[in-house]
Amino acid sequence: MPSLLEQLFDSELSERLTRFLRSRGVRARIVAPPWLHERVNGGPVRPEPGNGPVWVADPADPVLRIGGPHNFIVFAGDAPTERAVARQLPVGGGSKVYGLFGHIMPALLCHVDGLAPARPIPTLRRYAIICLPRSGSRYLAAKLGAVGIGSPLEHLREPLATAITRGRLGFAASIKALEQFGQANEIFGTKLVSTFFIDASENRMAKLVKNTEWLAERGYRFVYLERSLEDAVISSYIAFQMRTWHFFGAVGDETRQKFDALQFDENAIWNEYVRFLGDKVIVDHLARRFGMKSFTYETVRDSIDGITDWLCDQLRVDRNRLKPAAAQIPIPTRSETPIYARFTDSLAVLLQSRSAYLGPRTLKRLCERTGLKRPGALKLLEEFNESPRDRASSHDGYPNRAG
Repeated sequence: MPSLLEQLFDSELSERLTRFLRSRGVRARIVAPPWLHERVNGGPVRPEPGNGPVWVADPADPVLRIGGPHNFIVFAGDAPTERAVARQLPVGGGSKVYGLFGHIMPALLCHVDGLAPARPIPTLRRYAIICLPRSGSRYLAAKLGAVGIGSPLEHLREPLATAITRGRLGFAASIKALEQFGQANEIFGTKLVSTFFIDASENRMAKLVKNTEWLAERGYRFVYLERSLEDAVISSYIAFQMRTWHFFGAVGDETRQKFDALQFDENAIWNEYVRFLGDKVIVDHLARRFGMKSFTYETVRDSIDGITDWLCDQLRVDRNRLKPAAAQIPIPTRSETPIYARFTDSLAVLLQSRSAYLGPRTLKRLCERTGLKRPGALKLLEEFNESPRDRASSHDGYPNRAG
């Protein structure tokens, strides 16, 4: 099994981490395993200072005490080791220490330089968009960011979810670090997509509830974004087949032809539906438990100003005083091709034919995603089945299902 560092450099953050390390100057002193230098720079570590950064594997190496001030950069196997290495470094005389887990990764995930100064803001206002994948959160986040209601991104995804668990960074520590780099107009917004929110809670319902409770106590306002399961599943399946998750301009004829050539794979879409349904049961439970405000995909698409005004009211900010920002707004592709409608119809037939298997498969999935024994998972599923139906397709204004 690859080490966590190796896993991080094979993740979607790899390019940004590599670019960050390659751009360091003569003040940098990088404490990292030798293989990392070879991977980043294509050769073994230079034994003496040159025109670029100095790389060492041992924090006690005497070269770290030569000259100064330095920017010490620590790439360790996990967060506790990173902190232990940092304590051994000769900090003083203007030298600073930056760690991968505690500083660099959060900064890069917020699209700022890995050596950017942290910005703790006592008056920071916070919110989180909670949803399943393919629920329209990218569109909502882009619209909110354009207005200036923070700079919401999907910070909590790979590799951060793995760093929180396997890297022992911890959920609260990761969120606190992100807040210091990802705010705009003294507002921090983030997306908690079910896939990674549950992963970051180690597939344990108790931890997921605890993490949500911590967010609520920290002052987070929650936007629970819902979309019909069928639409979300088909959107996810098509995006994966196309290898494109969002479009930001007109869809050309060639792309439209690729859409129309997609095949409906019954087993793949069935597995995707069970996966989404399991997450839906879990996230619905959180929404009820914490009284989250619920908005539908249709409301986001058709009445974004209503959500914007509601959130500004919750955060107690004057929308007219916010500094707007540039944002890429994704476009919906359903109207560009009939493939969505055809696949949705096929999914309805598939679900009907396998209806007897849906309950047992979902129950098994819930046990895997929550760590609950069968009775606890069954209680969650029964709670979901007894709640009002068609929540994501029928709405009146901006309802709060939790009352």
